[in-house]
Amino acid sequence: MKNFTKKISEIIVGITSKDLTPLSIQKARQLFLDGIAVAVAGSIKEEPPSILAEHIRSKGAKEISSVIGFGFKTHPVDAAYINGGSMHVLDYEPMWSPANHAISTNLPAILSLSETLDFNGLEAATALVKGTETQGWIRQGSGDYDAKSIKNHPPGLVGPLSSCVTAGHILEFDAETQRHAFGIAASRCGALNANAGTMVKMTHCGIGVSMGLDAAILASNGFTANPDIFECDKGFVAMYMPNFDYEGMLKFGPPFRLVDPGYSIKMFPSQFGTHFVITAALEARKQIADISKIKEINLTTPGMEYVNRPAPHQGLAGKFSFQYTACAALLDGEVVIDTFEDERRFAPDMEAMLKKVSLTQDPERPGRFEEEVVDLEIVLEDGTKVVTRCDGPKGSWNGEPLEPGAHEEKLRMCLDCRLNERDRERIIELGSNLEQLENKDLREVMTIASKPKS
Repeated sequence: MKNFTKKISEIIVGITSKDLTPLSIQKARQLFLDGIAVAVAGSIKEEPPSILAEHIRSKGAKEISSVIGFGFKTHPVDAAYINGGSMHVLDYEPMWSPANHAISTNLPAILSLSETLDFNGLEAATALVKGTETQGWIRQGSGDYDAKSIKNHPPGLVGPLSSCVTAGHILEFDAETQRHAFGIAASRCGALNANAGTMVKMTHCGIGVSMGLDAAILASNGFTANPDIFECDKGFVAMYMPNFDYEGMLKFGPPFRLVDPGYSIKMFPSQFGTHFVITAALEARKQIADISKIKEINLTTPGMEYVNRPAPHQGLAGKFSFQYTACAALLDGEVVIDTFEDERRFAPDMEAMLKKVSLTQDPERPGRFEEEVVDLEIVLEDGTKVVTRCDGPKGSWNGEPLEPGAHEEKLRMCLDCRLNERDRERIIELGSNLEQLENKDLREVMTIASKPKS
């Protein structure tokens, strides 16, 4: 489409806080708190953020923006890099439609800039809405929805493009500056799904948000790029999304994609496809008096080969294993952050249970999360069969609503990993009033969240 980058940039910069509905503000509050909480937990419960933090600290930089959980400041771009990684490493942030991780690739840019620029919570909410909207429409426009076939990890592919929009709102871009930010960011896009289950995966989000922020800062200083980067020959669409729906993305705006189709709050810290298996396993467990009497565990899932890991090599890889997450749910009656520690992965009861699992991947079943269906059959030693099915976990597009207070319980559990009760409740208080916050309040959130565990 001729002049697409110009048209979409004009639409994006035209969206202001006045376009936010009460419901979109409510959703932004929830997303803001979820992102902060899982980043606090991720910074201490997994090893990769500490390695990344030390790597960045060793480079030396002006102390400007706070690093969540580690008690130091660095350049805003580097702070966003680490914070985005911490926000994603647990695989605990909301899932979007089509599949993507839009909080770790947008919120850290806002948090970094909150310590360098004077803007309020309403503008922070607006920036977050615009960033997630950008990511959602690019993913929708790609037509590449099926987790069975996606080669690029979506947040690494589209994260820089959305982050430059998020940062661009804070930096008060005009349309021409946004066009050049898109052009800069587009050359920083890409991430391989082959690294799912490794330390690298979290950096897809960290790099995505940091590269978009860097692109925005460069554009704000007059740095230029191809101003038609979406539609031009050898541009973003030609390289990654040759069947892109240009007209669809021009629908950018209210009621916004964080409202419709919305997102799924993750209640288990693992790859979203496994949530279907976990839900089915937890339901089956209610019907089994003695878990030790399980003889066979038969799973039927879509053909998501990268989640077919019968014996994950470490706890972290267990987040991407249908087999492991099913066993954890059956053995423990829950799937929590500590489920993916190496100690739990290699416990004798887990090793024994994993040997009982048989997985059938049905190529006819859709790999798109909105259409995913998982079947579970448990065969007991006496021949009794327990059969369950999940076509949508709680809190998802197809599932039942979360129980009242369930998300707040998740927030507190995550924040408790590093913070004392007083600090925990202060963050929740501030985040619950996001649109009313002043800049000093946003900075207070970062001051508290960056505290190392005492």
